[in-house]
Amino acid sequence: MARKIISQTPLSLPEVRELMEERELQLNSLQMRVLNYVRKYSKLPPDKARALIDELTEKFELTREEAAQIADICPTHVEELRAILSGYKRLVSFLLFSEEKMQSIIELVKKYRGED
Repeated sequence: MARKIISQTPLSLPEVRELMEERELQLNSLQMRVLNYVRKYSKLPPDKARALIDELTEKFELTREEAAQIADICPTHVEELRAILSGYKRLVSFLLFSEEKMQSIIELVKKYRGED
């Protein structure tokens, strides 16, 4: 029986980790490898990742996918942020993003990582 995708929502690594840990006893070997990966590379707790994503989408008008990518990588420099955002369709708008806005995003990420 074919499965039908009802909806899709981009998730950050911490959110994936949270969902998978809830079902850890039911995971197959491939899913356990994914869980180990997200445990290793998650840089924020799930609640902080969600809050960061919400703030990035509201304050800077980023898509949820872009915000989740930023929450996964937690860039510390404007150059890293540019590299992250350069792969998205709205490339032109981000190249035109002011240096101040880019720096504001970096400062917001640092706040959530506790690097104030």
